[in-house]
Amino acid sequence: MTEQHGRASARRPYHSPARQRQAEQTRAGILAAARDLFRSAGYAATTIDAIASSAQVSAKTVEAVFGSKRGVLAALVDLLAAVGPPHDLVDRLRAATDPRQRLRLVAELSRRAYEASVPVIAPEIAAAADQVESRRRGNQTRLVAYLQERGCLRGDLSPEEAIDIVWALTSYDVYRALVTERHWLADRYQDWLADTLADSLLRP
Repeated sequence: MTEQHGRASARRPYHSPARQRQAEQTRAGILAAARDLFRSAGYAATTIDAIASSAQVSAKTVEAVFGSKRGVLAALVDLLAAVGPPHDLVDRLRAATDPRQRLRLVAELSRRAYEASVPVIAPEIAAAADQVESRRRGNQTRLVAYLQERGCLRGDLSPEEAIDIVWALTSYDVYRALVTERHWLADRYQDWLADTLADSLLRP
């Protein structure tokens, strides 16, 4: 082996921090563009070309980074799952001892989650959507158990009915109908949801 060949073999792959930052910015820009388009046009109607145009990159770049439109959506779901709800809000919810205050925090948590979410889940990742709904149902079960333990749950409601009410009222469909379709302000939606949850669940 020659000395020159030995030096070449010892070379390490070249990693540029600037190039890495650029790649991360490109990825983030594609995801932001895709999320906006999925919200406004829906997943089915959004094309790779539309995502690329909105992100100001080529369609080949989108495919190189994510592979497909399904890959873009899966990356968005993974990103949102990793971020999760704000820790301070979750801590306040757990610490709240007043039932009405707890319901107001539930309303705020719903608003924040839907403001950041991907509204249309594709059939290809239905399993991920099922996991989200299962987790949401678990949180609602714990909320109703708390209200029941405090003796403030309405007497004409069974726990299962109360869970169903919370599940329906805090669904994305209600948020979409009021905020996206009817153009309610997010603050108005949050206040309405908190008041409606309290009126529907708590003893007078």
